[in-house]
Amino acid sequence: MGIVHIPRTVAAIAKGYWKRRTSPLSDREKSLVGLGFQQPPYVYTSRAGLFDVDVMFHMNNASYLTHAELARWEWSSFGGILDANLKSRSYFIVTASMIRFRREIPPLRRFDIETRIGGIDERNLWVYQTFHNSNEGPSENSTSNERGKILAQVFTQAVITKKGKVINPRGWIEDHFPATKEYLDDLSVSGGDDASLFDEKAARFKHLEEALRQSAAIYDEESNR
Repeated sequence: MGIVHIPRTVAAIAKGYWKRRTSPLSDREKSLVGLGFQQPPYVYTSRAGLFDVDVMFHMNNASYLTHAELARWEWSSFGGILDANLKSRSYFIVTASMIRFRREIPPLRRFDIETRIGGIDERNLWVYQTFHNSNEGPSENSTSNERGKILAQVFTQAVITKKGKVINPRGWIEDHFPATKEYLDDLSVSGGDDASLFDEKAARFKHLEEALRQSAAIYDEESNR
């Protein structure tokens, strides 16, 4: 697995740095793309290749998560998140992930993945990614609606750790990115009655994670008896 995955990860990081270097956007705009404030969001493009297709002759379910991870690596090197991790000796750690499949991706089909940070609270940050057919959008700078229908959605929960401890993502963003208070307030997940659609997703995700955590704890307790 590592023989294939590690080179693909290195290639994704290198591509993100190359796109950052050649992009006409300013450094501030590139950082805002990384955080999800600049429109359109960051776009990763790939193809359903030999290692992605299963016996059903379409992209395997697990490959969606693999490409979502590669898209996050590319996005992190383009938007400065990886540099911020290296500079502060911190780590971006995925703690949970959920995927919803909507339409299949046939062999050799090119597809795009849009990546953005959708929200943060005092502990977690959530990355929202959507798959689209590459040939349905006029260009890389197209908006989500111009790219055609969503093929799959990935919702990832992550934390930033430093010296083995989880740190507040808002403070970390303030230290390393040109994000204003208004930007950060827009990212904050309220989870209240007036919550936005994304807030509702995050709240339900946290509820599901807590239910799974409790289920695992009960299983572990019973297995130790």
